[in-house]
Amino acid sequence: MNINQEINKIQEMAQSSKKLKFAIQSARELVRNHPDNLDAWTTLISAEMATPEEDYENASKHLFEAYNKFPDNSVLFALGIYLSASFFCPLEEKNVAEIESKIDEMDNKSKGIVYFTLAEFYLLNKNPEQYESYLLKAINVYSEFPRYYLDLGLFYISNNNEEGKLYIKKGLDKVRGCFSESARINVTFTLYSFIDEIIGGLYLFDENYKELKELSS
Repeated sequence: MNINQEINKIQEMAQSSKKLKFAIQSARELVRNHPDNLDAWTTLISAEMATPEEDYENASKHLFEAYNKFPDNSVLFALGIYLSASFFCPLEEKNVAEIESKIDEMDNKSKGIVYFTLAEFYLLNKNPEQYESYLLKAINVYSEFPRYYLDLGLFYISNNNEEGKLYIKKGLDKVRGCFSESARINVTFTLYSFIDEIIGGLYLFDENYKELKELSS
């Protein structure tokens, strides 16, 4: 079995909750056997991030390890920062300058993820001016993701700023698809689909879309 066949088999197993642990074990073995293959690393990371296990801590660790091997793939670093800050190791003010020092080396999509992560940090620390500033930076460098617009629109509406409706409309215009809890869209789970759906908001639940549509009118 060649590496592409192994990857396909692991990805198939990772779609089943009963086989997910075995998929992760197989993906770790794959990385040990092919440490210089980016697809092997992303297969492992994707399996670790898959529901219902959601091992974001190990996924983040492996994202940073992969980034050290493949420094041109800045999305690995950006997603590692997001997972770490959002799920198990909140950022501190001292981390911000260190993270920002790497931004110039990144592609625009990665920059947007990092700016969004920093915006969430400032929201958590009750600094609305910086929250707004970093969401605007995320929109400026990567305008394709609806969530940056939607979160900024909701922030403006909560502060009685009518401009919020405009941002929500812009965000909804960028949504690619909606799904219900009972009929989720058929997307193979990968770290890239996580970025598009969870961070980017390219796909929304029907109810969320309708609620946002009402807010924008």
